[in-house]
Amino acid sequence: MGFLLLLFAVNSSNGQIYRYRLSANSGFFSGEVGRAEIEPPERFDYPGAKNFIPVLKPGVDLEISRPVTPDFELGLQFGYLHLNGETPTPPLYNFFLSRNNPLPENNKYPDNALYYNTNIFSVSAITRFYILPLSDYFNFFLKAQGGVSFIGTDFSFSDPVHSVQNDIGTLFSKGTKNSKSPKEVVPSGGAGFGITYKLSDKFDVYFDATASLIRSDIVNGVPNYDYKGTVLTKSKNTSSVVQAGLGLIYSAIPDRRYHKSNYTRSKRISKNIFHRSKRNKAFKYKKPKRRR
Repeated sequence: MGFLLLLFAVNSSNGQIYRYRLSANSGFFSGEVGRAEIEPPERFDYPGAKNFIPVLKPGVDLEISRPVTPDFELGLQFGYLHLNGETPTPPLYNFFLSRNNPLPENNKYPDNALYYNTNIFSVSAITRFYILPLSDYFNFFLKAQGGVSFIGTDFSFSDPVHSVQNDIGTLFSKGTKNSKSPKEVVPSGGAGFGITYKLSDKFDVYFDATASLIRSDIVNGVPNYDYKGTVLTKSKNTSSVVQAGLGLIYSAIPDRRYHKSNYTRSKRISKNIFHRSKRNKAFKYKKPKRRR
């Protein structure tokens, strides 16, 4: 991250070498990777129990980037991702067997519909490599990103009536207005692909799809617990998230033109890092002509 900020600071006097992107996004929690939770020896699930069904919600990304070579660029992205899911008949998560379950003993294992509502704010460094110019207008790219995410989540009954009946606010919350705990701060990273379409010398339509890993077990609202001996202990896991974004890129590069070779050219910036012209041509050695 420090290297990226240094890169943006270098040659800061040239203010016409940046590109700015604003995108709407949406995504869903796709599961947890790694070892599964250790379950109690006597475990049951309700008939027809299902995991959360994703409900797509809008988010937003804001990025500033600059090319390093004609085919490679670095960017700094500020993102907000809103994840939501519901299950009409939940499985018996280990959480309900833990001491942190706020439900009374007479309703310790709820079979009512549940939901989670998670907000993720991220700051990420992005690398983007244009590998396949499809035409003068379309360009295909691969991307990778890494940074830090701030996670807040609420997990509770879909019908507020059940919360009232059990005299609870939420089953679990962290980093939201329903909790006194701060947001969880964790590392995150991912990779993806996308395509841009040139509208003009200044604007491009942008689309990407990204699969990310977030070092948190509460992305789906439910904290993880492992059963060890006769007790449940808090465990950590990594969540997998998939998202897609659609937006617009504004290029501050003057007289920009895209070519099939995927070069970004400009008459006024031909000497900077975008397109290095051969130097010292005027001093090229010329063999003197032989006098007769």
